[in-house]
Amino acid sequence: MRTISEFINLRKSLSAVFATLFLCLAVLIFAGCGNDDGSKAKAFRLGIIPSENAQETQKSFAPLVSYLEKTMNVKIEASVATDYNAVVEAMRAGHLDAAMFGPFSYVMANERAGAQVVVARVGVTGLPTYKSYIYTRSDSGINSLQDLKGKSFAFMDPGSASGYLIPSKVFLDNKMSSKDFSSTIYTNGQDASVLAVKNKSVDAACGDEMTWERSISAGIVGKDELKILASADIPQSPFAVSKDISPEMKKKFVDAMLKVGKEAPETLKPLKAKGYVETTDDNYKIIRDTAKALNLDLSKMK
Repeated sequence: MRTISEFINLRKSLSAVFATLFLCLAVLIFAGCGNDDGSKAKAFRLGIIPSENAQETQKSFAPLVSYLEKTMNVKIEASVATDYNAVVEAMRAGHLDAAMFGPFSYVMANERAGAQVVVARVGVTGLPTYKSYIYTRSDSGINSLQDLKGKSFAFMDPGSASGYLIPSKVFLDNKMSSKDFSSTIYTNGQDASVLAVKNKSVDAACGDEMTWERSISAGIVGKDELKILASADIPQSPFAVSKDISPEMKKKFVDAMLKVGKEAPETLKPLKAKGYVETTDDNYKIIRDTAKALNLDLSKMK
């Protein structure tokens, strides 16, 4: 039986490998984007965290990437990372101009890479927040958080707000921790967490409301097959830019993101978004406060 500490140590090793591979791929992609005269093309390098598997994430973002290319009049090189930390490390190494983060991975990117938050997602509800769910199967016999003691549990990624940070705070507020579980795993995908519970690989899991709703609408799980044990609000996921981006390119990117909801709302349907609005670092103070309450060192998170 592995504790969460053992899994985190294992993931740190794997994350370092994946981050290195992602960085190498980024270097190869971006270094190869040259003109015939040998000069580098001014491609805009966009990183994306993997909320689903990489192929599905790339497909979901493709319409937005096409819109950005047309509106910004620049080639967009979009890369879906293997995990949240890989995007943070790619920005720290100077291989990204901008990236789509989750609330927690943005805070880590700000701490470690100087990432500057610029816009935040507006969900289909129109609210400035979305929800993290802790859930189980309806037939599990688990009816409360306390019932999870001695059960197996799936987190999504140590850098995920909905799939790790906020649920961990919910457990802390209920005088619980990962030590109360018989075992814990990381699934590396919101959709994978849902399937882990559905297939009885684990007794319960956590994740965002968008994946929950998408899983039901797509028929991956029945409407009454799973049930929610607890929920908590989280600031909407942001896009952040590199500290080294030029003012002109930053303005182009922000202006395009602010217009897409009105000019091309169909491009946002796969992302379950209505648009993007300007935001500031202050809106993610709750994420920092939560990490502090959990005694997490943002400079060392992997």
